[in-house]
Amino acid sequence: MHCRCPHPTFMRKINFENHFTVDRDSSEPVYQQLVEAVLYATKTGLMDRGDRLPSINELSRQYSVSRSTIEKSYSDLRDMGILASQHGKSFYINRLDPLPGLKILVLFNQLNEYTKTIFDALTERIGQKAEIDFHVYYNSAAHFKALVKRKQSSYSHIIVIPHFLDDPESGYQAMERLPKDKLIILDKEVPGLSDCFGTVSEHFGQDIDQAIRELAPSLRKYQCINLIFPAHTHYPDTLADAFARACVTRNLVCRVSPDLTKAMIRDGEAFIVLSDEHLMFLVREIINSTDLVAGRHVGIVSYQDNDAKKAMLNGITTISSDLKTMGKSAADMILTGVSRHIANPFSVVLRRSL
Repeated sequence: MHCRCPHPTFMRKINFENHFTVDRDSSEPVYQQLVEAVLYATKTGLMDRGDRLPSINELSRQYSVSRSTIEKSYSDLRDMGILASQHGKSFYINRLDPLPGLKILVLFNQLNEYTKTIFDALTERIGQKAEIDFHVYYNSAAHFKALVKRKQSSYSHIIVIPHFLDDPESGYQAMERLPKDKLIILDKEVPGLSDCFGTVSEHFGQDIDQAIRELAPSLRKYQCINLIFPAHTHYPDTLADAFARACVTRNLVCRVSPDLTKAMIRDGEAFIVLSDEHLMFLVREIINSTDLVAGRHVGIVSYQDNDAKKAMLNGITTISSDLKTMGKSAADMILTGVSRHIANPFSVVLRRSL
């Protein structure tokens, strides 16, 4: 879903022959000639915001140049914020001047393999087009507020994963004061936050409902499905509520518990665990047991896939958000200058633990 900001009104399709002629004798590459022609047209008023440009195929045929040449031109113009695309095909003038120098402040709640995956995808997509300053605020609203108070004014964009375990309300209030044209929120939605900003968020309730639907045939062999939902977690309460509804809808007996104990791990129980700590406790207990086998007596589902979970107990079933796509989507919003509200994709991987 796009952010509810003013969008350009598509006025006209540009006749490119009026603005651009390929000079094959020039030492300047053709792709750069095209970039310069568009920049000149936007600066002088020959093209206006919302004007639609020819497709890559159309320009390739018209000027007898390769598609890759046109693609590079359009890609450079998108990185400058001059062009944007609709459904990845129709290109239009998004702004009349190139974006100012990009300097990005990244504020993550913690550093682990999952946030590292997001950050690596972000930096790979951005490349050398921006300066990135990375900080961890350790789930602390006070630490977060100190960072943004000291740093926010010198950045063109601020990317936040908003998980505050000490004082969520105070953290959300600090986010409300951030300039929304700079803000991109990752992973979860922030309640009550207003105005136009970018988001790449997980829809936890919808995702768990779909996951239970996909896993229901395997879950039915267990007497009870347990969601281990810690009292202090960054996952929203809506996930636990949606889990209970999804199980009831499919006639599955379920339970939501704040902790996992040894006594709970017995024949006929299945567990959906949010934290890797609970997963490791569960795996150790099954390994040390003489009469419990994962996938036969006890079922296991873990949040967020990784290589270790592919090998554990011959494979742990996972519900996983596409973290690389989350980082790339944030980078694309920065490079195009177009804020959007994006539902991040997720997947269910069924393995032998269920």
